[in-house]
Formats: sequence, structure tokens, C-alpha cells
Amino acid sequence: MDFKKEFLKYLRYWPWFLLSLILCVGAAFIFIKIVPPTYQTSALIFIDKKQDDKNKIITISTDQKSNEANLDDEIRLITSNEFLMDVVKNMDLGVSYFEKVYTTQNNYVNKVPFILNLTVSRDSLPQVSYEIKVDKTGFVITDPAAEKKFRVNGYDGKDEVEGLPFKIKLSAKAKKNPSNYFENEYKVNLEPTAEALKNLKTALIVVSDEKSKGTIELNHISSDPVRSRKILNEIIVLLDKSIVVNKQKTFTNTVAYLKKRIKSFAREKDSIESVKERYLQNNEIGVMDNYVAEKTADRTQKDESSQLNERQIALASYALNDIKKTEAGQTLGTNYNLESSIVNQMLLNYNTKLMDSELILQRAQKNNPAYITLMTQLRVQKQEILNSLEGYLNFLNQNNIANKSEQSIAASKIKNIPTQDKILGNINSNLSMKEETYVALLQKKEEAVLNGAILESNLKTLNAPETNYSAIFPQPRSFMLGAFLFGLLLPFGIIYVRLYLDTKVHNEEDIQKVMNNIPILGHIPKIDTNEKLENTATSHSLIAEATRTLVSNVRYLLHKKKEDKGNIILFTSSIQGEGKSFCAFHNAVTIGNLNKKVLLIGVDLRNPQLHEYFNIDKNVPGLTNYLSNKNDDWKGFLQKNNNYSQNLDILLAGEVPPNPSQLITNSNFELLIEEAKELYDFIILDTAPVQIVSDTLNFSYLADVTVFVVKYDYTDKSNLVHVNNFIKKEQLKNVGILINAVNMKTAYGYGYGQNYSYQYQEIKVKKPWYKKAHSLKEA
Repeated sequence: MDFKKEFLKYLRYWPWFLLSLILCVGAAFIFIKIVPPTYQTSALIFIDKKQDDKNKIITISTDQKSNEANLDDEIRLITSNEFLMDVVKNMDLGVSYFEKVYTTQNNYVNKVPFILNLTVSRDSLPQVSYEIKVDKTGFVITDPAAEKKFRVNGYDGKDEVEGLPFKIKLSAKAKKNPSNYFENEYKVNLEPTAEALKNLKTALIVVSDEKSKGTIELNHISSDPVRSRKILNEIIVLLDKSIVVNKQKTFTNTVAYLKKRIKSFAREKDSIESVKERYLQNNEIGVMDNYVAEKTADRTQKDESSQLNERQIALASYALNDIKKTEAGQTLGTNYNLESSIVNQMLLNYNTKLMDSELILQRAQKNNPAYITLMTQLRVQKQEILNSLEGYLNFLNQNNIANKSEQSIAASKIKNIPTQDKILGNINSNLSMKEETYVALLQKKEEAVLNGAILESNLKTLNAPETNYSAIFPQPRSFMLGAFLFGLLLPFGIIYVRLYLDTKVHNEEDIQKVMNNIPILGHIPKIDTNEKLENTATSHSLIAEATRTLVSNVRYLLHKKKEDKGNIILFTSSIQGEGKSFCAFHNAVTIGNLNKKVLLIGVDLRNPQLHEYFNIDKNVPGLTNYLSNKNDDWKGFLQKNNNYSQNLDILLAGEVPPNPSQLITNSNFELLIEEAKELYDFIILDTAPVQIVSDTLNFSYLADVTVFVVKYDYTDKSNLVHVNNFIKKEQLKNVGILINAVNMKTAYGYGYGQNYSYQYQEIKVKKPWYKKAHSLKEA
């Protein structure tokens, strides 16, 4: 990007920038002077969260971030509608007093010489402003919006005026000398509490300080610093009271809850104790350890008794079998170790009688009646012993069955001891937990009562409300700088959009972006009508120098031609009004002044323009006459002896024909060109625009050079695309671009200005002072 070119592109609009700067900076200066400055009042408070943690009845520790710096609840409280509504009502923010001055906003005042007693509730106050003036008879109250005036007679405020929502009276101090206030005018703004609350929330900014944990910064923005400080002080006082009240509620609710829980835990503890008591009774447990020892001893006793009984069964069975095997007359054993004293005694008695029988048998025979009687008694007695043994054995078997059952019961009880111990342990654990919780609740209740008795706020004011008297709006330095930048950017933006939306051709770059391989032959400056014909051989005018440059560049395109004779130069454009006839005329005059024979032909049969430059009638015979009648000699239609060059002949178009396309395509025109080549060095053709009609394309192949005329700030860039297509299709030959009507005062990117003016002092144009300055700057 060529920054110099871009800079010059915008520099030519410097009056716009100057005007914009003057307006913006001036408006900013006036605004700063008439608008009362807005100030920010700040206060810093500290809320000790650690104190709250110390006073908590129940503290739950977590691994999460400490709540020491979490002030969201306090910030939500301060910015809540209910809290701020108390501030509005306590400070009566629905009524504002101003001293009337000539600014966009009147100055707020804290003291006025009168007192307003509202006759309606603050919630239903109308949003209205009144202008109040004190005079000799009372008060004059004006409602500017409704254009109404109210008269209040006297200063005592006893009269209620219909249409006013208040009564008014002079203050005690003002009553001493009311005349001191006759010249002053005051303004009172009334608004309902809802609107006052909305305004307060808009002006209040509450943030927590991240660097200093536990601190809250309060900011109030207003044009009255005194009122802002009072509002912040009121917020701090209400917040302090609110913290204390909330703590009182918390402790009250905590104590009530603890009492309720203590009562509940007492019932639950009694219930668990009753369950334990019933369980011990049902399971015949006194003390669990004694119960275990008792049941263990019982099972051991049952086992021993069972073993002893089984031994007796074995001994009794042995004794019974042994006695049965014993023959009559043999002694029965007495060492069976039976625990039946009856059986043992019977065995002793049997053996004693057996001994008696033996004594009898020694003195007598076996048939002795005494012996027989005794033997009979022994058999009976032996049978009785056997019966007793069988009975004893049955008894022992019954005891064995009973012992087994008792053994099973004892073993079952021993087996259930762990379960019973677990159940009893759970009961004891629940009871212990309930007892510990009960004691802890009693302790917390006492702590809550003590904390409630010595309750204090954890809020501390670190910085009392202070006002920063460096106005935050409007800030003169930044406001003026912003106005200056806006004054620059506004015209820049407008010019940028204008240039961005502008599709006209303004410089060579615009052309080369579309037709990059086509050479630029030159630039024809825009001149006044009086300068159009100043193109003599000795002329130093801009048009003369520009056309001489054009001729030189055209000759460069003709350098391949062997003969410097019969050169055909075709002038055309994309649309009408781009000045091709003007350029063709001046080019013909310049070449003629170079002692070259030149024929200028007006080939634009639809809209001929050449006659205007020679002050000749439009309908004089010309090209159309020759083309329509071959028998005519075209040389007879030439216009000679003009005032511009003796070497210049002109063949005008003549009358406009009804069929120009058919007329121009007949062989007469080509024959004319061939004959003219022999007579003239240059043949200049002024043709029709190629984008409108196809006339020029029908004979463009005859041209040695095609000069395509583009008009500065007139030709659309889209037209160049169509022409470029004609060139690619070779419908136009050896094309060069000529930029016409370049405005030397506004054009950028051409290098004009001093280059065309410093040599030719005869062209003197009176310039304004700012253009002279611009010219000196370019020099």
C-alpha cells in the first residue's frame, strides 16, 4: 500500500476534517461547561467472618475453600430491594431539592428555606417537578410540564392547594427574614418510592475486594457528594443493624431448636433404656459377664452330669448281665460302683443269706426244709435285685434323655451369647450416643444463651465515605480527547464509506486493476469553457501540454509501422459524455500544429459533437452524404481554413441518418479511408461509444491505434470490464487509455499540481488562502 497516496487521498478533504474538529471539540467544551460533574463517593467496610465461625453453635469443617472471603450473602442483602427501600424511606429520597441555575441539570441542595409536608403516601407520589419561588405573600409554585401555576398564601403551610400533593411552609430560620430568599428559585423533584429505589440501585455499586479478604467496597455515583456520603453512611448503619438483628434471630432460633432437640433426645434416650430393660428381662440377663459365666458353668455341669449318668448306665447294664449269668448258690458282686444304695444293700443282703444257706448246708442236707426255704428266698431276692437293677437302669436312661435335652438347651444358650451380646452392644451404643448428644446439646444451649447475651456486630468501617472530587463524568481531558478523535474519525468514516461505495474512475490504479496490460496514454485536465480552444502551436496551456504528451505516447504505439503516413487513430469511449470528441478535436489540432497533415472525421453518426468546436452548423453536408451516395466526392465535404491549424481538415458527420449502422458498414467508408491515407499523415476518427452501439466495432479493425477515453469521476469501473472483453476478443486494436477531465484541484495519484503550473505564469487563477497553503505544502 502506498501510504503517501492514501494520505493524499484523504488530505484533499481537509476542510471537512477542520470543520468536524471545530464542531466536535466546541460541542464537547460547551457540554463540559454546562453539565454538572458527576463524582464517585466510596466507603470500605470489613466483615469478620472468623468471629461468626467462633460464635457458631455447630461448626462443620470441610476441605472446600473457606467461607472467610465469601461475602455474596452480604452483597445480596445490600443490593436487595427490601434493604434499599429502607434507605429510600429513611432518607426520603423520593423528594429532591435543587437550586435553579442555567445548566442542563440543576444543583442539588441539602437545605432549602421551606418545608414540604406530603399529603399523599410516598408510594403514590406522582413523578413531577415543581419550581418554587418565595415572594411577599407566600409561595408561587409552577408545574412546567402541565404549564400550571399555584399560589399559596402565607408562610404557615395551613392551606392545602388542590392539585398539589403537599403543603408548604417556611422553615423557622427563613421566617425570621423571608426577604433574603425572594430572589432565589428552587426546584423540587417528586417521585414514588419505586422510582427512587430504581435510581438508587442504578447509582450504587457494591463489590468485594479480592485483594483484601472480607472487605466490601461501596460506591455511589452522583452529582451531589454530600448526599452520596449520607446515603453510604445510612447503608452502613442499616447493614450493621441488620447483621445484629439477623444474629439475634439466628441465636433465638438456635436456642429454640436446641430445646426442641434436647426434649426429643430425652424421649429417645428413655425409649432406648426401656428397650434395654425389656431385653434383659426377656433373656434373664442381669449382667452380661455374669450371664456368660453362669451359662458356661451350667453347660459344664450338664456335661458332667450326663457323663456320670452314662457311666452308671454302663455299670448298671454290666451288673444286670453279670447277675443274670450268676448261677444259684454263687455270691453276687458288690463292687459294681453303682450309686443306688438300695441295689447295693440288696446285694449285701443276698450275699448274707447265701452265707446262711451255706451254714445250713454244712449241718444238713439240701432237702432240709430250712435250706429249701432259704434257697427259695434267695431266688426271690435275686429276682428282686434284677428288677431293681432294671428299674435303676430305666431311671438312668430317662435321666440320660433329660440330660441330653438340658445339654442342648445349655449349648443353644451358649451359642446365642454373641448375638445377644451384639444386640445388647447396639442398644448400649445407641444409648451412649444419645446420652453424649444429649449432653452436647445441653452444652450448646448454654453457649447459645451466653453468646446471645453478649451479641455484637462483626462489621467494621475501614474507610468512612469519601468523595473523589476528580469528576468521573464528564472528564475534561478524556472527553476533549474523545471529541477530538471523534472529530477526526467522523469525516474519515464518511469519506471512507463514500470512497468505498464510489465506483467511478479516479486514478490509473482504478484502471489497471481491470485492464492491467493496457498502457495509459495520458491525462487531459479539466478546464473551463474559455480555455477549450487555447491550443495553438505556441500555447503553454494545460490542454496544449497534455495533448502534446498524448501525441508522443500515441506515436510510441505506432513505432512498429514502417511509413509515418496515413496513421489512423480511433477515439472512442464506453458511454456518452466521456469527452471523446473533445479529446479527438484537441489531438487533431496538436498534431496539425506539429506540421502534420491531419484529417478529423466525425464518425459518430448518431450524436455528432465536432461541429460545436468549429462553430459550424450541425446539418452541413458531411460523411453521411458521401456514404449514402458514392458518386459524391468526399473531398467536397471537407471543412478547411479553420482558426486552429492550416494542416487540419475536418469531415463532419452531417445530418443524422435513420440507419447509421447499415450506412457505416458499406464499402464507401473503407474506400474513403484508403484514399485519405494517401493524402494525410494522420486520420483522426471520432466514433460512437462501444458499449451503447456496435457502430464502432464494425470498422475498428481499420485503426492503427485505438484511444479509449475514460472520464475522471464519471466513468464507472464496471464499464471497463466490458471494454476489456472487447480488447480480449480483439474487437479493438492496439488500445491505449486516455483519462479525460482530470480535476487538478481534487485529483489524487496523478502527480499534477506544481508540475503543470510552475512554468506557465500566464495561467493565473486567484486561489483562496487555504489552497495557497496547500500548494506551498506540496512544493
